[in-house]
Amino acid sequence: MNDVRRLVNTVDPGFSGSAWIGLRAVGVKRWIWSIGDSAISQDSMWHPGEPNGDGECVRSFNGSWYDESCSTILPFVCFNDSTGFIVTETAMTWRDAQSYCRQHHTDLASISSPEQQNLMPNESSLWIGLFLDSWAWSNQWNHYFRYWAAGQPTLISGSGNCAGMSTTDSGKWAPYICEIRQPFICYGSEFPPFKQ
Repeated sequence: MNDVRRLVNTVDPGFSGSAWIGLRAVGVKRWIWSIGDSAISQDSMWHPGEPNGDGECVRSFNGSWYDESCSTILPFVCFNDSTGFIVTETAMTWRDAQSYCRQHHTDLASISSPEQQNLMPNESSLWIGLFLDSWAWSNQWNHYFRYWAAGQPTLISGSGNCAGMSTTDSGKWAPYICEIRQPFICYGSEFPPFKQ
């Protein structure tokens, strides 16, 4: 989120629109964590037969993971850098739960070991921060953080394979057709980033 804030502040104050960032749909889907630090480990806790194609988001139940439609309404588990896992009983879609966790804590929970999975309540299904993603950074950066606008990326054909950052929606992202001309923000060792 700090990078998003820096990008929004890089854009000239009078500009309202979107600017290209280096994210592009690549067609290869992989399970990644919402917090953006890594893809899932080999020690993943999928229930036998999962993922089975039910959805692109993941719920934890009884010590195992299940793929689920992201629009399903479930309680969820947030992660907070200072307090650890926080179960939220209010049921939301996966994307709304992600937004809530990012606003009030750090992000949805990511689980990297069986010991962490054992800290999850078992009696009900809970959203965790794992989701199926088909986007990659143009510079091959292995950071999986995503900050999509509500309802994005859409599955509608022709919605676009390149991501732009909105300067009017808190820096949230949406897909656009790659051939559209838009301002862009470059990444480099200098700060602030180069803008064109």
